[in-house]
Formats: sequence, C-alpha cells, structure tokens
Amino acid sequence: MKKALLLLGIISFLFFSCDKEGGPIPSDNKLEIQKDGVTYVDERSIILPPGAYDGPRLIYDTPSTINPSGIKESVRFTSSPYKKGNRNNKEFTFNIYFPIEGGVSLNKKYEIKPINGKEIFNIERDGKILDHEKDLAYIRYTEDNKTYHYGTGYISFTHFDDSGLKENIKGSGTIEFSILNKDGSKSILKGTFKL
Repeated sequence: MKKALLLLGIISFLFFSCDKEGGPIPSDNKLEIQKDGVTYVDERSIILPPGAYDGPRLIYDTPSTINPSGIKESVRFTSSPYKKGNRNNKEFTFNIYFPIEGGVSLNKKYEIKPINGKEIFNIERDGKILDHEKDLAYIRYTEDNKTYHYGTGYISFTHFDDSGLKENIKGSGTIEFSILNKDGSKSILKGTFKL
C-alpha cells in the first residue's frame, strides 16, 4: 500500500510539474532578449533532476589556490534562446566569457570585442575553434554550430551572488551586443537576465 501511495504521489508530482503541452513549467529564472525586433527567451524549468541543467547558465570560476597557473578568475554566461511559446525550437546559442580580477563589480559594463578583430569564424573553412585564449573576453553566437559570429557588446550585473556552487551562481543584469551577419549587415541583441 505504501508503495502504491508513493507511486501515486510521484505521478501526481510529475503531472503537476508540466504545462498543458507536457513541457516543463518554467521558473522565473530566465533570459529575455530581442534580436532584430523579435523577442526570444531561455527559461529554467522549475523542477530538474539532480545534475541536470536547463535554460541559461552563469558560471563563476575562481582562481585555484593549489595551482595558481591553472584556472583564471572568470565568468561564463551560456544561453540557447527560442521564440516565446516555442520552447522546443532553439533558434541560436551564445556564450559570453570574460576574465576578471577581484570578483564581479555591479553596474559595470564588461565591454567585449571580437578576438583579433575576427567577427565570423567558419569551422569548415577556418578549422577548429580554440578556447585557449582564456585571457581574452568574447561573445560567441551560432545558429548551426558551424559558423560562429564573434560579437561586440557588453554584459552588466545589477545583482551577483557567488555564495553557492559555481554552476549555480545567482545574478541579474543586462546584455547587449551586435554580430556581423554573412551578408555584411549587423544584428543587434539586447536583453535582460535573472538567474
């Protein structure tokens, strides 16, 4: 009888943690960004299994006291937004990486420019992407994981809390950057996040 009640409880919990279409119910942790006048979102689910992640991620790496030549102090922000209401169709992915010293400063615009002025990188033509330049900040955008656009812009924090695990940092703020399109035009991405 106890097993039946437990099973019924688990099924009810799973049922009520889904929306009308059977997708996970989003939490208030999300990124909302506009690209060329279209609004995209990336939301975390309210309930996730241990070790799983969904939605935008903010990671804070601190320097190692054991190996000072190892990890640099840095912040990474990753997101795969989709048009509002279409959670299953990720439109693009972008990563922001920037090294820091002495922790994150609030209300500071962390300005980022393309590495070595290269704004478009095509893996089939240019080879493998190297992330070894960890002393250099970048904004990297892709729609197909073959062509990467390196943007010009900034990220700014109005709140930052690194008291939890490095994979579960809390923060909120704004992001704005532009990318060069293949046809020579520029796309502007501008939004806010709360994690």
